[in-house]
This record gives sequence, structure tokens and C-alpha cells, in this order.
Amino acid sequence: MVDINAALVRRLIKDQFPAWGHLPINSVEISGWDNRTFHLGHDMSVRLPSAEGYAAQVEKEQHWLPRLANHLPTSIPTLLQ
Repeated sequence: MVDINAALVRRLIKDQFPAWGHLPINSVEISGWDNRTFHLGHDMSVRLPSAEGYAAQVEKEQHWLPRLANHLPTSIPTLLQ
């Protein structure tokens, strides 16, 4: 099992999104069972599946949430790439 912590998130951000590599990374105190969540700067967040079995949910969320967003009573974060 991979230890998902701020150091790992920092390495991933620097490798994959170097323009955001300077931003602070802080763990969300209660981030759920399926994902680990971190604040990236003041306006973004990083969510990583907590185990391999949860990885397939990421693709489902990326497909369905934008389609459902206008029909839901709460705001849905926009995926940044």
C-alpha cells in the first residue's frame, strides 16, 4: 500500500503540473474512505484514490459529474488538467 501524504502529492504535482509546484499543499483533516484529499493553494484540491480498488471511480466521476452538475443542488468542482 502506498502512503498517500503531502510529500507524495508534492512530487506528483511537480512532475505533472510544474506550474503549480510552488503552491502550498495541506491535508484535509477528514478526507473520506475512498480518497485522500489535499488543498493545493487556496482554490484547488487534489484527490487520490486510497487504494487500487477505488481508482475506477475516478473515471466514472470525471465522466458523470460534469453531466449531472446542472441538475444537482450543490456546486461540483471542475476538473483541471
